[in-house]
This record gives sequence, C-alpha cells and structure tokens, in this order.
Amino acid sequence: MTPSRGRKGALRFEWRRRRDIPRQRLGVMGAFFAVTLAGLFYSVYSPRPETVLEVGAPSPQTFVAPQGVAVVDELATARERQAARAQVGTLYSSVPEVQALVLAEIAQSPLPARVKRYLAAAYNRPQGVSERTLGALLSGVVKLVPDTQKPRVRRVLQERLLASAEPNARLTEATREAAAASVTPVLRSLSAGEVLVARGQPLSEDTLNVLESVGLYNPRGDLLKQGVSLGLICAVLALLLSAPLMYFYTALRHTLSVGQVSFLVLLWAVTLIAQRLALLADTHVLFVAFLPLLGAVLFGERLAFVLVVWLGVITAFFTPGSGFVTLLVVLGGGTATVLLARASRTRAILLVAGLAGGVTGALAFAVYTALSGGFGTLSMAGTLAWILGGGVLAGILALAALPLTESNLGFLTEFRLLELMSPSNPLLQKLLLEAPGTYQHSLIISNLADQAVANIGGDALLARVGALYHDVGKLKRPHFFTENQFAGENPHDRISPHLSYLIITSHVRDGTELLREYGLPAALEPFVNEHHGTTVLAYFYKRALEGSSSVRELSFRYAGPRPQSKETAVLMLADAVESASRTLSEPSQGSIRAMIDRLIEQRLQDDQLAESPLNFRDLEIIATTFERMLTAVLHRRVSYPSTEEIGRLERDRDSRRNAVLPLP
Repeated sequence: MTPSRGRKGALRFEWRRRRDIPRQRLGVMGAFFAVTLAGLFYSVYSPRPETVLEVGAPSPQTFVAPQGVAVVDELATARERQAARAQVGTLYSSVPEVQALVLAEIAQSPLPARVKRYLAAAYNRPQGVSERTLGALLSGVVKLVPDTQKPRVRRVLQERLLASAEPNARLTEATREAAAASVTPVLRSLSAGEVLVARGQPLSEDTLNVLESVGLYNPRGDLLKQGVSLGLICAVLALLLSAPLMYFYTALRHTLSVGQVSFLVLLWAVTLIAQRLALLADTHVLFVAFLPLLGAVLFGERLAFVLVVWLGVITAFFTPGSGFVTLLVVLGGGTATVLLARASRTRAILLVAGLAGGVTGALAFAVYTALSGGFGTLSMAGTLAWILGGGVLAGILALAALPLTESNLGFLTEFRLLELMSPSNPLLQKLLLEAPGTYQHSLIISNLADQAVANIGGDALLARVGALYHDVGKLKRPHFFTENQFAGENPHDRISPHLSYLIITSHVRDGTELLREYGLPAALEPFVNEHHGTTVLAYFYKRALEGSSSVRELSFRYAGPRPQSKETAVLMLADAVESASRTLSEPSQGSIRAMIDRLIEQRLQDDQLAESPLNFRDLEIIATTFERMLTAVLHRRVSYPSTEEIGRLERDRDSRRNAVLPLP
C-alpha cells in the first residue's frame, strides 16, 4: 500500500503499491535523458578551431619550420607563371553572321572546287579568320591554282573574302590562367627554424598546404580532437547530472507507473530542450521553474526543492558566460514558486506562484548586479522584464500541464480532490437526489474519516473524498438499503437471504463501475472496494441459518479485498461505527465508546485490519476521535415544551394568582 503523506502530502497516485519498474525500461529512460542532456551540453560548448587561416588573409603569427622542408618559392613560381601567361597570345572567336555571309559568297563564286573547299575549311574553324591571318589565307589559296589563273583568283578573293573573327578577351584570359596554373611550383629548401610565413604576410594556398604538411596547422584534425574530447566531457557531465533521477525514482518507486515515469522523463527532457533554445534569444529567458512548480503540486515541497537545485545547476551550464547569475535566478525564483504552490486551494495559485517566482528571480538578479557594480545600465530594465516574463510563463505552463497529468496519467492533486468534494459534482448530485439517506450517511462518515485520518498522520483530504464516494454503488438499487427506506417497508422481507446478499454486495461492484463511468480518478476505487473488506453480512447470514443449517459463513462474506491503507481502514471503521450508532436508544459518551471499542475489536478478531498499516496507537486515536465526534452528534437534547403546554401553565399561574387576591 502507498504510504500516506498527510494534509500537506503530495500527489495521490494509484492507491495500490506498484511493482518496481523493470530495470531494462528504467535504464532506457535514464539513457534517453542522459543522451539528451549530453547533446544539449555539446550544443553549448561545440568545438571551434582555435585559429582559422584563410587564403588571402594576413597570417595571425609568424610560422617557423620545425624541421627541414621544401617549400614553394613564391617569387620564382610567380615569375614562371607570368612567363606562361605571356606566351598565350590574343585568342579570336568566329562571328557567326559574318562567317555565314562569307561562306555564301564563296559558294556562289566561280572559283575552282578545290579552292572553295579550302576556304570553307578555314572559315568553319572555331577561331574563324582574323585580320591577321586573312593575308596568309589569301596567299595559300592562290598557290593552289595554276599560274595562268592566279591573277583572276586573287582578284575574286580580294573582292569576296572578309575577316570573320574578332578578339575574345574572356577566352584569352581563361587560357592564360590555365597556362599559369599548369606551371609546376618552384620549390626551395628551408632548414629547421627558418620562417615559413611572417606575421601579417598574406597567406597563399601553397603556404597553407605547407603549414598543414609540417603539422603547424590542421583544422580538421584539431576540430575532430576537440569534438571527441568535448563529447566525452559532456557525456560524463550528463551522467553525473542524471544521477538525481535515481533519487526521484527511489522516493516515488512504489507510486509511479511506467507511463508516469516515462511522462516525467520526457517532460523534463523537452523542457530543458525548450529552455536551451530560449536561451539563444536571450540568456535571461528562464522558465525552467515550471518543473518545480508542477512538482510541488504533484510530489510535495521536499522533492520540488531538490528539483529546483538540480535544474538550477543544469541551466547554469547552458549559460557559460553567466552561469552563477543563472543559478542564482533559478534558485531564487524556483524556491518562491515552490513555497507558494500550495498556499491556496485554487488552481489560480499556480499563476500567482509563477509571477512571484519571476519577481524573486528579478530581485535576485538586481541585487547581484548592484553588488557587482553594474546597476543602472540601460539593459537592466529589459533583463528584468525577461526574467519576470519567464516566471509568468512558468506559471502558465504549470497550469496548462496540470489537467493533462490529472486526466490522462492517473495523477490526483489536491485541486482535483477539492473539486470532487463539491456537492455540485454530477455523481454526488445524483446520490443526493436518488439516495438522500446514503448521501447523508456518506457526509457523516467523511467527517469522521477526515478527522481520524488527520490525527494519525494520513491523507485526510483523500479520506474525506473517498468516504463521500464509497457508497455510490447504492444508486443502482437505493431502496434496498435501510437509510433510503423512508416508507418503513423493507423489500428484503419478501426475498431470500441469498438474493439479499447478492443485492447488498453488488453495490461494491456497481460503485466501481459508476466511478469509471463518470471518469473519476482510479485512486477512489479502493475506498469502494475495501470499505467492507471481507466482513460477513451478519443479518442475512442469521436469517439464512434460521432457514437452513447447511449454510456456510463464507457464502455471506464480501469479496474484499481487505483495507490496504490507513485511509480505507479508517473508512471501514467509520462506516461500521456510524451505522451502529443509529441503533443506540440512549446514546451517552460511555455507551458510544463501548460500541466503538466493540466494533474495532470485532474487526481485529476477523483479521480485517491485518493488511493495513494501522497499529494499536492509531486505533486508540481513531476510537477517541470517533467518540468525541459521535458524542457531539448524538448528545441528548432537552425536551422543549410545546406552545400549548406553555399556554396551559400560564393560565394555571394566572388562576392561582387570582385566587389569592383579597375581596374588595
């Protein structure tokens, strides 16, 4: 059974003691959180080359050869490349329009076919025919014809030939660059200690290659080495900072389901990721106090304070330049939110707590800044606004997440219990209207259970709410229960004891079904299932014995289970005591206490309390509490006279007074 935490206790989880989460699943969840945390740390401290050297940029320092090495002679190499460029003359490219015009003229001319082919081949070349080569082309063609035809051919060619190419600057420059690039660098030998490149001297690609070759500059290797080292450091740090997960698990191991643990781990991881991204906008956007605020409602203040310190340390690592300030703000704001989280019984307190956390964090930052001599800067107002806004955001997130944890994940908070206690709850309204006797019976028992559980250190609020709903199953057949039989007729008089047993005991099963039908928390089900334990329905068992001697007692016992917690055990006793108190004809403090002791002794003898954590000291406190409250409820009242009796006495008084008056 789950140990109770009292009025200031934390969240009420599923009532039954849960089995430990399998180690494999626990390991997977822990590894997921640790890997997430390591990734976040790595993103903050991601490695960067210590020195970045770029071609054309001035050298940040003088590099000296650590050993003998052959390096490029920049001056000699530049001279060779310049010569290679000079060897490339101006390049031409053909103009298509001019080329087509000349070829058409050649085709229509009376020149010999051999000459036409020669000219067409010359003009169809990519570089065409330039002014510089036009004379040579003319001379070459004339040589192809007999001497007798040379004058005529020369005349025709001079009339019809035209330069079809023009200088191509881009092609010329590209060819010259290719020629220069094809030049093999001129090397010269440097001895150890000679300067490779002086500080401020422009860096060339060849120089960078030499620096890399002698091990003076290795950006890829440095980056890889730094990355591996940083990764190992982040992994170790993440493992150390994930250790508190085991503390939380140990504290809540018997109350958390696998789904609840998974949700919490995922929620913490997602919140830290969101916090890391928010810090990219401004290093003072801190809303991580949302987790302790929610934790104070779910787990109680003690674990929430641990959560504040843990998250403060993690967040400080997210801001390496101002880690101490971040830790101070988170600790101050988180502490304020935890202290105020349970100051009121309304959900709006979460917003108030978030705002208070933001104000406290901003105040802590302002005090630290003032003490360090930075107060009064222009950015102070903006920074304080960011911190205050982070606190407000934490309250909003907690208020938004709370219904999710309650409705979908089986968490039961004090806020939810107070809402369930309201008479306006649909199921309580139905109980009031259709089974008013049961409703009044539940009200009295809820008061008894609340006081008794509070006095023995249990969860009084949960006991009160559980007592209000413990008999809702009677709604199925309300008139079969004595407290709802107002006409004096008992339907059990007309049916067999066995059928009566089935009807009466079915209210336990019916109650569980109604709780689920109305979407009420599963933590209330033990109050329905356990408030009778495995006790005997003595009245119907007696009737059955009167009709047959072969009846077994086991056939008239509730199915159970027996109470597993302080709260359900107290409910069982309160239910029995309240019902029996109605049979006292002359209730007095002594008779009430004797009845209470007798009923508790019966439950002990029947082993109904064997599985609950109650001890004899608790039973004495419970009995005393019941005695005090029932004595106040059942005390003997003075019999007040009627109006007629008062009138008759007044008339008797007046007649006696008149009888003693002297005669005139």
